[in-house]
Amino acid sequence: MMRLTSTHFGIFVIFAAIYAAGTLALGSLPLGDIQVKTGEIATPLAALFGFASVVGLVFGQFIANMASPLGPLDLITPGIAFVALLILRRLANKSILLGVAAYYVITAVWIAFLTSTVTGRNDAFINPFISQAIALAIGTVLYFVVKSRMPKPVPAQTAEA
Repeated sequence: MMRLTSTHFGIFVIFAAIYAAGTLALGSLPLGDIQVKTGEIATPLAALFGFASVVGLVFGQFIANMASPLGPLDLITPGIAFVALLILRRLANKSILLGVAAYYVITAVWIAFLTSTVTGRNDAFINPFISQAIALAIGTVLYFVVKSRMPKPVPAQTAEA
């Protein structure tokens, strides 16, 4: 069982704030008809920052979705994102691109279904795929930048006799 430390709590708070504030305060980045949720950009970083970041992203998404124009059905989305984030973290051990791709497929299908169901528009099915792809592409680039800046573990030196 994972013990909660102040570091874990700090990571949780930072990721919850990034998602909630990024989505509510900054809104979506409009690219024509496509609305890119800025909070989604931090998603690939969950592979680097552990389970606390997963819970933070899900909590931040829950807060942001309370103000969603899609209504109460959008409060199901954080649960789906939680499962997708766990899959992302598991697959990221093999390849971050594989993990992000799995998250993309799971969440884009759900958001596309939700959007087209709530709005009743058939074209609403395509936009979530494009917006998720843009956000996750930016997030994946951010992942590689952050990973390259993280300190490398120093190998333990053996004692000389």
